[in-house]
Amino acid sequence: MKKIKTVLFLILLTKISFSQIIDRYGFNAGISYSTQFWNPKILFSEMEIGYKVGLMFFLSSEKCFEFFGLKTEIGYIQKGFSYKHETKSCNGGIVNHQNRNILLHDLALNICLKINPIKFDNTPYLLVGFRGDYLMSPKDVDLNMSTTNITGNLYGDYINNFNKYNLGCLLGVGIDFEEMVYIEIEYNPNFTKNLDKNLITIRDNCFGIKIGVYI
Repeated sequence: MKKIKTVLFLILLTKISFSQIIDRYGFNAGISYSTQFWNPKILFSEMEIGYKVGLMFFLSSEKCFEFFGLKTEIGYIQKGFSYKHETKSCNGGIVNHQNRNILLHDLALNICLKINPIKFDNTPYLLVGFRGDYLMSPKDVDLNMSTTNITGNLYGDYINNFNKYNLGCLLGVGIDFEEMVYIEIEYNPNFTKNLDKNLITIRDNCFGIKIGVYI
């Protein structure tokens, strides 16, 4: 009980200390809809890459001014892409896919200018800023060759060499409902490349929608 009181006291003290530079905090969760752009010079010319659905969770803080604010978020986001092409082994056997999603587990930091020149009870706003990603771990497509019982991964040679850090633009629109709940739709194309090697360049592209509350 004493430890709990100590933790609560430290949280309260921290909030008071930051009250001069942070006006409010929040939490949000939502869905990401991501893919990757692979350079057309790659050897797998028949490969089809699509979008996949993932999850994201963020803690946020805001410094508010009259017509704009500075919003920062730190959290977790799932990126990656969906593999759509049917794979065959060299002897013609069908390769079974235990999953068709390449999943990237990322830590993310968002820094955005929040523009809200019009004030209503339900206030719309724009977001313009940056997102930095840190790749914690990737999840590859698992393969099982039916004719040989050989198992393996499809993109291991590539995703195991992905850059750990990436930076992209973050654009979005949102609406505050009486400064209690908010909804945002965002677009996050990357500036930097996940991989730039030989004939292949790979870059993330991600959309998202999330709902949050102020605390």
